[in-house]
Amino acid sequence: MRQIVCIFFLICFSQGQSQEALKKKIQLIENQEREILIPAYKGDAISLDIVGQNKSKIGQLALYESVNEPLLMIENARKYAHTIIAKKNSLYKLVIQNNSQKPATYLLTYKVSAAGKKIAQLGYRVQKDTTYGYETILVRDRKLLETVSVQTEKFYLNSTSNAFIKGGKNRIVFPVNLPQGTQEWYYVFTASRNEEDIKGTLASFDLASQLTTYIDDNSTLKKSVRSLSPPPGANICDIYVLKTDKNAMKFKGKEDFDYLFDASRENFKSGIVKVSGNAKSYLGIRNPDNLYGIHIGIEIMAIVAKTEKVKETIQIPIITSYQIPYLIE
Repeated sequence: MRQIVCIFFLICFSQGQSQEALKKKIQLIENQEREILIPAYKGDAISLDIVGQNKSKIGQLALYESVNEPLLMIENARKYAHTIIAKKNSLYKLVIQNNSQKPATYLLTYKVSAAGKKIAQLGYRVQKDTTYGYETILVRDRKLLETVSVQTEKFYLNSTSNAFIKGGKNRIVFPVNLPQGTQEWYYVFTASRNEEDIKGTLASFDLASQLTTYIDDNSTLKKSVRSLSPPPGANICDIYVLKTDKNAMKFKGKEDFDYLFDASRENFKSGIVKVSGNAKSYLGIRNPDNLYGIHIGIEIMAIVAKTEKVKETIQIPIITSYQIPYLIE
């Protein structure tokens, strides 16, 4: 007897597992339909039983495989019962439609008997779509860079011996007055014993146009200053960038002083030098020649950031989120 019971149990188990029968009371107004998704694996048995309540007729009943492939369809029935075997892993869509001109009520019972050990499950994943709606005007700030001429200086420095014996000056210091918004600044200098050379060089040299080219090319901060073309020069001088009032006074008084090493030059005839930042600064210039005085020409240019309001026409993105059903494998 025990052996017979065991055999019966094995037979029942081998026939697979069944979902509990699901019952739904479906109420539809005139010309309304309802969709129900049923997940099933290949070989599963899908049992359907639908009965119209209160003399309601089933206007149309359709079952689709993979949501849109029709498997069966009936019309104008009081009730319907049927079992189909799923031919593949899929979502099956049951559509019930009320074609009458008055409300209808149906009692639907369905279940899925699994052919294997696993019961099919219905899952949902979120899908987002982006479309673009009406146009609107957006006002935003745009940062612009431009070159600004800060100052031009021209002066004469005595030789070291004349400064010592005759009381002349072989060094000078002056502040650099940077405009608000300065990102970096440049000084170009040239030195010569001939004053006419300095006048001609300052008149013909145009640092502003070279810097503007870099700005227009959006590479001001990327390219080396070595790419700029320096003016001609005939004789040497020393130029120091001084960061404090104290060091400016020490330089002027011929005391030991500190200076910005990368932005200063010694024994140079001419050149273009970049100075980063916009901190208060001084230029200290000295003629190191013991016998001859020299004429110096200095031009200072700043790269200044300015902000302007720009109107921009944009389309507002509309993001729609919805769920897509799928069979959980």
